[in-house]
Parts: sequence; C-alpha cells; structure tokens
Amino acid sequence: MNSTIQRILVPLDPSPYTEAATLRACDVAQHHFAQVTGLAVLDSPEIRRRFAPVEVSHWPSIRENLAAGLDQAQQIIDRAKERFAMTCDAQHVAHSEDELSGVPLSIITEVAALYDLVVMGLRTHYHFETRDSDGDSLAKILDQTASPVLAVPSQTGGSFQRVLIAYDGSFPAARALRDFVGFARPYGFEINVFASGGDRAQSDALLARAAAYLRSHDLHDFKLHATTQAPWDFVQEEFLDATDIVVAGIHSRKFLVDPFVGSFTRNLIESGKVSLFLSH
Repeated sequence: MNSTIQRILVPLDPSPYTEAATLRACDVAQHHFAQVTGLAVLDSPEIRRRFAPVEVSHWPSIRENLAAGLDQAQQIIDRAKERFAMTCDAQHVAHSEDELSGVPLSIITEVAALYDLVVMGLRTHYHFETRDSDGDSLAKILDQTASPVLAVPSQTGGSFQRVLIAYDGSFPAARALRDFVGFARPYGFEINVFASGGDRAQSDALLARAAAYLRSHDLHDFKLHATTQAPWDFVQEEFLDATDIVVAGIHSRKFLVDPFVGSFTRNLIESGKVSLFLSH
C-alpha cells in the first residue's frame, strides 16, 4: 500500500523548535519515503509597520532603517534555510526550500493546504523580526489548516514509540484517528486509546468503535482506557511522562475554549513535554 504521507511542510524560524521539527520531519520522511519542504516567510508587512512614520518628514532616514531591518531579517531567514538543508542532507532525506514574503500565518496556511503533514514547534517565532516573545501561530494554524499538524517540543528525544489517542466520538476526533492511522502505518507504535466522561457505557462504546477502526487498518498493539476523570487530569496522572505523541481532534475556531479538547490541548501545549498530532 502506498504511503499516505508524501509531502511534509516545516515552517522555518530561528528557534530550537524549528530544529527539533526538522529532525522529526526527517524521521517521518524516512518512514514514509516522503519529501520535506522548509518554508521561510519574510514578514515584510510587520517590518514595514515597525518603521512606518507618523510623519513623513524624515522619510530618507526611515527608508534606510527599513532597508536595514529587511536585510537583517533576510540574513536570519537564509541561515534558517541553510540549517534546514544541512539537517535534511545529514539524514539523507529529499528536501526543498521555499521562501515567500507576507503575513506568516496567511502564507503558511495557504501553502499547507497541499501538504499531507505540517511539522512545527509547540512554540513559534515566525515574527522574529519584530517580536521577542513566543507567537500564537500554532493556535491560529491549528484553527485554519486542513492538514494534520505534528507539533513538537524543543528537544527531540528518542524515536517515537508510545502514542496516546484521545477519542470523544466527535468528527474532529474521528478525523484525527483517521489521519493518525495513515501516519502510523510504517511505525510499530504502542498505542493507548482513552475516552473520558461520566457515562461508562458510552465511553466503552466509543472505545469499541475506535478499536474496530484500528484493527481494520492492521493496528493491533493497543490498549483501551475508559475514565470518569477530566482528560487533562487523566493524562497527567497516568500517561504524560510515558507518552511520545498525543493524538487529538481540534474543534475548529473554538478549540482553546472547548471544554473537552480546548483546555486539554492547551495544557499539553503549555507542558511542552510531548508531541501532539492534531487534526480537525
């Protein structure tokens, strides 16, 4: 059977998260015989706003500062592309580099539409030209992209082995499970699936359906867990330190406030301990 992952996108910034994402993307590419593209975005609109004058009486000096700011940002982007290419070459992975100018979020989500997987950091620094703090691009990309996202910590650790799937029966959770099956096919993951809620019979029914789907795709090494605890409490107590990837569905445009997925995903992102495989 042909792999479902042929094209992998890694948005580039100058942070350790991008270095970790590149290594993870190379690992996925090796398992799926895929190609990886590193996308760098020059945030020229925000750079221009930073130097835009209230008055234009000193335009020559402002133009000089703007040119210097754009040149500095270009040098950082060039180094990020070089590091990406060197990492891919060292891992013997087919790769290409792309560079565009515009608003990073808009560019990344537009380009990602025709990629099978986006690999990025749990923290983003795509506005490195003008901001010193972490950005909110991960949340916004999750909200808009049609492709599954693998968000990784800044430290790669060992190979992926242990996976936890959060399944609540919703369409996004089902989509995440379907996307994950394609991702998991060439791996030999140890899989745990959990459902959380006050109705044990309903949780058992959800888990039975998830199990049937996994078996139908020749994935048999899994365990099922029904719990009445809140999802984050359950994962934190039972699995957080013994899991490499958490799989979850994202309810588009409201995942940060959704009572099941929102706080659960937000806590996982803030913990920075595990990679997240997310779809909606």
